[in-house]
Amino acid sequence: MKDFWARFASNEFRWIARVFGTLLGLLLLMEIIESLEYLAGADAQFYVIRVGFILVFAGCVVGWFKEFAASLLILGGTAILCVMSVRSMSVRAPGFRPQGLFLLIVPALLGFLYLAIHLGTKKK
Repeated sequence: MKDFWARFASNEFRWIARVFGTLLGLLLLMEIIESLEYLAGADAQFYVIRVGFILVFAGCVVGWFKEFAASLLILGGTAILCVMSVRSMSVRAPGFRPQGLFLLIVPALLGFLYLAIHLGTKKK
C-alpha cells in the first residue's frame, strides 16, 4: 500500500494541485468579493455558504505550503457547501438547481489530491 501512495509524492502531482488550487482560489475570491455587497440583508444560510467558500479559498492558499492542512480546509469547506446545497434542495429554495451539486466535485477532488500527496510524502 505504501507504493500506491508513494506515486503521489512526485513534484508533478504537487504542481497539478497547486495550479488547480490557484485557479479555484481565484474563482472563489471573485465570488467572495462579489457577495460583499449583499452582506447587510442576508440570512444565516448566506453566511454559512460564504464560510464554506472562505474555507475552500483558505485551503487553496495553504496548499502552497502544507498539503494536509489544505486538504482538511478544502474538504471541510466542501462538506459545508454540500450540506447547505442538500438543505436548499429539501426546502425547494427559489432558483436552486440540483445540477449545482456536481460543481462540488472539483474542490473535493482537489482536497483528495492534496490528501494523497500528504500520504505519499509522510515519513514513518
